[in-house]
Amino acid sequence: MSRSISLDAFLTQLDLIAASSPRYRLGGDGSDGTCDCIGLIIGAIRRAGGAWPGIHGSNYAARHEVSGLQPIASAAALSVGDLVFKSRDPGASGYALPSRYADHPDPLDYYHVGVVRSTAPLTILHCTTPGIVTDSKLGKWRHHGWLNCISQKGEAPMTPTNATVTAQQGSTVNLRESPGGALVARIPVGDTVTIIAQQNGWAQITHGDLTGWMKAEYLAASGDAITLELPADVARQLLSALTAALGQCAP
Repeated sequence: MSRSISLDAFLTQLDLIAASSPRYRLGGDGSDGTCDCIGLIIGAIRRAGGAWPGIHGSNYAARHEVSGLQPIASAAALSVGDLVFKSRDPGASGYALPSRYADHPDPLDYYHVGVVRSTAPLTILHCTTPGIVTDSKLGKWRHHGWLNCISQKGEAPMTPTNATVTAQQGSTVNLRESPGGALVARIPVGDTVTIIAQQNGWAQITHGDLTGWMKAEYLAASGDAITLELPADVARQLLSALTAALGQCAP
């Protein structure tokens, strides 16, 4: 998991790289006067004190380093700091999804990425041939989400908090790769997890070696009361046992 950085720090470093007018070069990250689309973002993260844990690629970013990835309904749905992606559907001209993602449930080829630098007016900053470019219209930008390693709106990273998995029905709760994304695992009700981030009704949690997102409504933080719904016959048996125990303890 990437080290947490603030949104302000990320945007400041993004602007500094852009101001240096790097030339486009596949694999560049702004450190040698060159960058590519994802390299602009990776370079800003590193300069802000964060780390990029995986592959230098926009398809990797969309699948592993971005949360809440979803189609762009309109420009009004975007926030400063959002990553935006251009993508191709299977069979479309230019579709070239790397083979490493052949078995991934998301078949889109996220071939280009930029950053929303302003919403009014809309400004999308990205690096392409011959270098830094700003877009003022959505055009081919189709999806957006936010980096796992930064706060969406400048909030300080939250202090990790233990919580108990709870549900009124069923014995497990789904852990997902991103909010509403692919299933990672099913966590048993009653297990303790650690909440490391929260976004729009979802919580990013760790459970053993697993990290993913779970709906916050299924998590009871330490000290919260947990309501259990029991079958009627079980409830009657429990009430009878408690009544008998209390009777034995009466003076």
